Amino acid sequence: MKKNIYVLLALVGAIAWTGCMREELAPEDPREQLTAAADSVWTVSLQAVKKDAPDTKGLAIEGEEANTTVLKSIWKTGEEVKVFLESACIGTLTATPDAEDAHKATLSGTVTTTALVAGTSTITLLTPRETWDYTGQAGTLLEAAGSIEKMYHYTAATGVLVKAVDTENNTITTDNATFVNQQSIFRLSFRYKKPDETKAAIVAKSVTISSERGKLVQSQSVDGTTVTEGPISVTLGTPSSAPFFVALRNGDEADEAVTFTVIDTENATYKGSKLIPAGYKAGGFVSVKNATLYRLGVSKSETVISTAEGVM
Repeated sequence: MKKNIYVLLALVGAIAWTGCMREELAPEDPREQLTAAADSVWTVSLQAVKKDAPDTKGLAIEGEEANTTVLKSIWKTGEEVKVFLESACIGTLTATPDAEDAHKATLSGTVTTTALVAGTSTITLLTPRETWDYTGQAGTLLEAAGSIEKMYHYTAATGVLVKAVDTENNTITTDNATFVNQQSIFRLSFRYKKPDETKAAIVAKSVTISSERGKLVQSQSVDGTTVTEGPISVTLGTPSSAPFFVALRNGDEADEAVTFTVIDTENATYKGSKLIPAGYKAGGFVSVKNATLYRLGVSKSETVISTAEGVM
């Protein structure tokens, strides 16, 4: 059975709206016990509002990528939002940004439900894609296919309650939702100390990143019940000494050293570590520019580099 549904969902800070949401959840509304018919396809329209970082989704910068200290949160035309009921993806919404304020957008599309029970069912909204996976990164931040913006900048709104199913007016009402960043974005570039003590830039071809306690997330299920952990490898499309970017989700919340193993264009290997403060692990923008590594086969100059610089 196919029905049209218009969902009004204000994606704003939960604290500011808690009182209003509780009033709308007043008991004794007979519609709250209605259930969406099995295998029904619904057209959905969401009015979305996003705050600035860190509780944000879209990516934009001020100035050049190599030097920016700001990642802005905006909606871009056609951005996708996946809708999950429990662990199953039930549909895709796409964004049409507000012409006056790109922090706001209309999200529209269709979802197919097997059962939605008012007052009981909750949905999860995930961007930018259905598969939650950090492998295969190419070091690019914006725009390009395979960039962090397109594939690895995950944000999620979890536990969004379906408050009412109004079959008379073809409307589903949900609780408010807040999208939260699920990883930090690191900006990386490297150099090494030569025997004469001068430092030279490394023209990186690839880098493998590992954490002291081994909790970097390679992939996970949307509900978090299945998590694969291990090093994250980045292979640059064009080797470069310029800064590049990687999205890292770390399952460990404490301060810890992160190790970088870099291969250059001559297949020489460099290695070194950086102390990452706990506060930079969740939703931050972390600058690790010109980090000094040692070249394998040559006397070590540094094994643990200074503390990372958080710029967001």
